[in-house]
Amino acid sequence: MTQMGLVFLILGITTVCFLVPKFRSDVVALISLLALYLFNIITVPEAFSGFANSVVIMIAALFVVGEGVFQTGLANSMGNSIIKMTGTSEFRMYLVVLTAVAVLSSFMSNTGTVAILLPVIFSLSRKIHTNPSTILMPLAFASSIGGTFTLIGTAPNLVANQSLIDAGLEPLSFFAFTPLGVVIFVVAFVYMWFISRKTLNKNQAEAETGSDLNDVKKLTEVYNVADYIKYIEIPKNHSSIGKSLQETEWDVRYHINFLEALKQDTRKKFLFTQSPNTNWVTVNDTYIIDAGDKLIVSCDTEEYEKFIAATDLNDITEGSRATESLDKIQLAEVILTPGSSFLNKSLAENHFRHKFRLTVIALKHQYHDARIATKDDTLKYGDTLLVHGSYKDIQLLAEEKEEAIVLTFTGLQNVAPEDTSHVPIAGAVLFAMVVFLIQPWYNISATMVIVIAALIMVLTGCIKQPDHAYRSINWSTIVLIAAMLPMATALQKTNGIDFISNALVESLGAMGPMAILAGLFAITSIFSQFISNTATAVLLYPVAIMTAQQLGVNAYPMVMGVAFSASMAFSTPVATPPNAMVMAAGKYSFFDFVKIGLPMQTVIAVVIVLLIPFFYPF
Repeated sequence: MTQMGLVFLILGITTVCFLVPKFRSDVVALISLLALYLFNIITVPEAFSGFANSVVIMIAALFVVGEGVFQTGLANSMGNSIIKMTGTSEFRMYLVVLTAVAVLSSFMSNTGTVAILLPVIFSLSRKIHTNPSTILMPLAFASSIGGTFTLIGTAPNLVANQSLIDAGLEPLSFFAFTPLGVVIFVVAFVYMWFISRKTLNKNQAEAETGSDLNDVKKLTEVYNVADYIKYIEIPKNHSSIGKSLQETEWDVRYHINFLEALKQDTRKKFLFTQSPNTNWVTVNDTYIIDAGDKLIVSCDTEEYEKFIAATDLNDITEGSRATESLDKIQLAEVILTPGSSFLNKSLAENHFRHKFRLTVIALKHQYHDARIATKDDTLKYGDTLLVHGSYKDIQLLAEEKEEAIVLTFTGLQNVAPEDTSHVPIAGAVLFAMVVFLIQPWYNISATMVIVIAALIMVLTGCIKQPDHAYRSINWSTIVLIAAMLPMATALQKTNGIDFISNALVESLGAMGPMAILAGLFAITSIFSQFISNTATAVLLYPVAIMTAQQLGVNAYPMVMGVAFSASMAFSTPVATPPNAMVMAAGKYSFFDFVKIGLPMQTVIAVVIVLLIPFFYPF
């Protein structure tokens, strides 16, 4: 087998592995890099050249800048502004929300932007009494389209610019993508308002989620746990008095979750008198049991009956006072992100109780009914969780935005306002970064501008701790891009790029450059539905440039065609992280994306192929 044939074999196996959800794409990319080296196709410097590539550095720094925008509350402030602007009009909500997510995604991670706006969508949907599923999928699509507005909006745009520079061509300007990007957004908006909105307006019973509701009783009903919420009272002289819940081992022996306690104590109001005082407390393992305490618990009925019989505690579930106290429980609905480390682990392995001091009461697997959770339940992507805990503890989970998104929390009315003192600083840093990217000063490279902006975010306290800056970087994306760049090098060295380019020219060249452009767009679009759009773009940019050179035409329209096609990934829920996120939140099926996304992608493909020569002439 020739070296070129070997590279294509490795590339084919890599592509197949990308399609298998069980395999991590970054690990697959690293293994392919190692294979290229072991077969003497690339050298050690070539194998690791991707990790020193300026594009990889820029993308990492942009994650840090985005973290500063999120941590300071600047993104949340924008979300609150959206709520004020929408009023009670569904059309205005569509227009404002989709425009906002597109604009934000042109400067920040589209995944982070969608994570910020998901709770806003549910709040707005409650406000105007509409189904959130009608806008969640368009939200994801708009975030992908927004990435095409600017040079830094998405990784394929940055890689496109670097590919042109590597080929000895002029770099792209900051707003090179903007004119066509805006046209695509307008076409997509018209399609989503007049077609997808009506199709996605499912029967409310099918799409109903706890996120539509901020009432505890309704939430427990939606998650089918209302009947599993029980109330117990600690009788006088009980053997558990004075012990912590951990010492009783009740939760281990009977699989019971302790949520809240109505604790009685006495406080001296006058010199010789005492008056009883009661207050609600969130229960954890260190909670000390006292006589007369009333506890709210969740437990399977059969286990609960065993628990009551074995412990001689008083079951007061049927009491009116206990039933009225249900609104004291603080609950939140949580969805897991596509890259969450919680996935494929049981609740016991994830240590929710110990790590976050949160209790997972119920969970809903995708396409299944919600049910009470057990410690042995394995979390899978698409799961939604109903958790209990204090706002402070739930907020700690919410800060792990790479892990989970808190859609709603029943205690938000009691939340203290967040510290927004660093919002002006974050806004100024973001604005200055964009200005210097548009108009370089003293020939400072774009990479250094973004790195400086990231450093200022850390030094000024916009990012509270330096460790948060490192945590904000999506390392799987960084490794994937860095490990796939040598594949393009291997194709170049073994004349694989020439082979693909010649095949395109021989098959479509007679029909002119427009046919070649359409062919490149179709190839990129197909692969981007199932594997990383950045990995696809990395491989096809050299092909686009080489093909343009063989035809004797301008390379820019070919490169732009690949760039736009890489971002137009709407036909499957696995095409982009935002698609996967809204699939869980909106309770969509795989076919929903095919039904809505494929026609929209086809319409946009025709628009792009026809208009690219107008904006970027051959």
